[in-house]
Amino acid sequence: MPNVWQDNQLYTHYKVSTISGDPLETVAGLSIPEHDYIGLTYSGSDLTGVTYKTGGSGGTTVATLVLAYDGNSNLTSVTKS
Repeated sequence: MPNVWQDNQLYTHYKVSTISGDPLETVAGLSIPEHDYIGLTYSGSDLTGVTYKTGGSGGTTVATLVLAYDGNSNLTSVTKS
């Protein structure tokens, strides 16, 4: 799927589904609301942000995750907002 620049950040589109083609269910934990789009941002090879939206890439943001790393690129935390 194509990469998209938005607000000076590069997002990659992914369609996530089960082998049968059914969309994956939203699961408890970080309580990510229902969404139909996930945008990813990177710093080098480290995933630093995840944006969840309804209404596609130009839709409404329903949640974001910020991923933090130590100096060795080890994931140290994930914060939802």
